[in-house]
Amino acid sequence: MKNSLLTTASVVLMSALLPPAFAQDAGTDEGELRQNTVTVTVQKREQILRDVPVAVSAVDAEALDDLGLAEFDQLARFVPGFEVQEQSPNNPGFVIRGITSDSGESNIEPRIAVFQDGISISRSRGSVVELFDLERVEVAKGPQPTLFGRGALIGGVNVIQAKPQFDFGAAATVGVGNFNELFAEGHITNAIVQDQLAFRLSGRLRQRDGYVESLNPNEDDFNSQDMIAIRGGLTWTPSADLSFDLIANYQEDSPSGTSFKSGAFEPLPGASTDAWDPANLNSFGNFLGGKDLGLERDVFGLTLLTTYDFSDSLSLTSITGYREFESLEVFDPDGFGLPLFIFAEDAEGEQFSQELRLNFDVNERMRGFVGVNYFDEDGSQRVPLTYDERAVQAFLGGIVTPPNAPDVSALPDFNLTVSGLNGTIVPLKPIHNEVFTNFGETTSYEIFGDVSYDVTDRLELTGGVRYTSDEKTSGLLVEFPQAPSNVTFAGLFVQDTGGLIEASDEFDDVTWRVAAKYEVTDDVNVYANAARGRRPEVITASAGSPSAGFTTLESELVDALEAGIKSSLIDNQLILNASVFYYDYSNFQTTEVNDQGLLEPINAGDATAEGAEIEMSFEPTDYFTLTASYGYNKARFDDEVGAPFSGNKLRLSPDQTASIAAKFILDTPAGELSLVPSATWQSEVFFDNTERDAISQDGYALINFNAQLDLTDTLFVSAYVTNLLDEEYLIDAGNTGDAFGIPTFIAGTPQFYGIRFGAKY
Repeated sequence: MKNSLLTTASVVLMSALLPPAFAQDAGTDEGELRQNTVTVTVQKREQILRDVPVAVSAVDAEALDDLGLAEFDQLARFVPGFEVQEQSPNNPGFVIRGITSDSGESNIEPRIAVFQDGISISRSRGSVVELFDLERVEVAKGPQPTLFGRGALIGGVNVIQAKPQFDFGAAATVGVGNFNELFAEGHITNAIVQDQLAFRLSGRLRQRDGYVESLNPNEDDFNSQDMIAIRGGLTWTPSADLSFDLIANYQEDSPSGTSFKSGAFEPLPGASTDAWDPANLNSFGNFLGGKDLGLERDVFGLTLLTTYDFSDSLSLTSITGYREFESLEVFDPDGFGLPLFIFAEDAEGEQFSQELRLNFDVNERMRGFVGVNYFDEDGSQRVPLTYDERAVQAFLGGIVTPPNAPDVSALPDFNLTVSGLNGTIVPLKPIHNEVFTNFGETTSYEIFGDVSYDVTDRLELTGGVRYTSDEKTSGLLVEFPQAPSNVTFAGLFVQDTGGLIEASDEFDDVTWRVAAKYEVTDDVNVYANAARGRRPEVITASAGSPSAGFTTLESELVDALEAGIKSSLIDNQLILNASVFYYDYSNFQTTEVNDQGLLEPINAGDATAEGAEIEMSFEPTDYFTLTASYGYNKARFDDEVGAPFSGNKLRLSPDQTASIAAKFILDTPAGELSLVPSATWQSEVFFDNTERDAISQDGYALINFNAQLDLTDTLFVSAYVTNLLDEEYLIDAGNTGDAFGIPTFIAGTPQFYGIRFGAKY
């Protein structure tokens, strides 16, 4: 393995031929491209990207617009080592260098830190936010214990929103597209009191019909978009040394149901079982008062950023955040028309955080920060489910078999197992309800510090440490709203807890990082770092076997090594960044299906990952830019006797990814024309840790094309097409149905296209 890593390192550091930050600036009145030095704040201060001894990719506002990146999963295709799977806005999976963070349980913490202006939004059901009116998005890869802290086991994502300006600015865009798309966005900013108080108001609306047709007239086409996001901000600078930024965010998502389509049962006799063809999914039994399949989600956040400069070398930053979300998603987990199962997930969370950080700069050689953080979170995940006992008995007993299912009225309506015993006849209920709810409370206190020291004019050493103390409580409640099932005389998915059961404990630990950066020349830096990341302990009890009590899974640890090179060449026309890495994971917390068909957390042992990433941006003229990226990541569970996934590839982690994009600017009689073709590719990916070909997606490429014509200095028209070749691919497979031998499949997006009109001032 070490020889393999050294070979990879040699290839990368010798060839270094592919992407980084997309960071160009329209810089001139004519809109010509100008290569801008990339500035990031990942180390809690503004720095040129080349000077940061961490693998960081930064995508700025112009690149987001040029490439049409409105969501995390679109962004991730252009960032090596970063993957995002979105079943729905309520159910994302964030992946950095092979490690996935996607659990919706309230007592399980994320592995990947997602931040919005320094406020954690990492909790899965509230982490998907619309990418609009931003300064940039920074993706830091590898453990970031002192830079991101909580949840940054394997990396962090920071969404940096545009702030109010004291000069007037405004923009508005409207558009339409196929699948009845409607699009609108805009912002306005200006001073209220010149040089002291300014505001910014922005918003975006996106609506689009579902792209998987529904064969059920009572359900809309699946996988639609229906989102509105609004943001308001105030900047107050009462003096030159003191500033406040108050930001309020609200987002509402209400798309149609996710197309969990069975690959075994035909939606109608003779109809295709392919994931992208029409589906026959259904809710039944007046579930939750007659809710259709789909999502209702509201996310609200309030952030206060305060900075006070004691002097040019000493400043205090306060980051105060409040955040809450509520989401209710109804889905058909069996994936075909029989009223077999219907599930919902009703999740909510509330959190408050306060960070105080003192940044210092001593004698121009030593700089860094020390700080404290308080974090308090309270949440729950309630899962109501309904099944028709006749359908369940017939399915589990082998009466209903693929590819077609009879009408439920034709199935036996009494319990066949006990029928005739002492003359007993037990009728089966057409509607049986079960509910299980998990609760999680966390209060955390942290102390952290990070210092960089210039040993020479070219050599910088960095070290940091974070101490974390957690107080955790987990709870579980199982309910049978009417009575136990007449199929099992208990529950099918859950077993009675006899009321709410709870367990509490306290945990603490220390994480750290060290790094070195050496300036080979004024334009080329090399760096190396080592770090330890930690995912806190999990207190858990299975709804399928609560009598077993609570189990505490050990904290998940990763020890990481990384080396890289960052360069800016040919008068900043060419930027080349490359890195190699090796990770060693301990106590890998994942999930497996228990005997009741429920996913429950387990300790799956150890895992390792080794790989390399390369990023390039080339701008030889003001009218042409080329960006590209390549990522290689071999992430595997260790070969261990008795381990559940011994030697297997980690889920949602392709071994290879690549992207390429170009921007051409042409002068035409109608105005300045920008053309942006792009392509992304990934190798085979498995959707769970069992490494089965049936639950995977072969490698595929997607091609996109965007164009914009600036009619005047303020008016423009643009057009786009995504998935130009209408590639058919999966974004997920397996899911809840896989526990019963009937995996379901979710189709990726087809070809989308549209036209937009806008004005900017």
